Amino acid sequence: MTEKKKKKRAAPSAIGRIARAIDAAGRDADLARRSASDPAFRRGIKDDRRGTLSEFGTVKQALADREKIEKTKKKG
Repeated sequence: MTEKKKKKRAAPSAIGRIARAIDAAGRDADLARRSASDPAFRRGIKDDRRGTLSEFGTVKQALADREKIEKTKKKG
């Protein structure tokens, strides 16, 4: 094996690893941007966020307070 081929098989340089990491991050970001603009994906995220938030006690209290306020507005 020639010296040149041995060098190519050696561990990649730090700059090469960094460049590959940046390239992969750019591809991941592009994929995330494309899927985030999908309407079905956005609806799913919204439903999931609301479902998760509704499990917290403070959110339940706030929703109950909101319902009380709406009832008193309708009566008054």
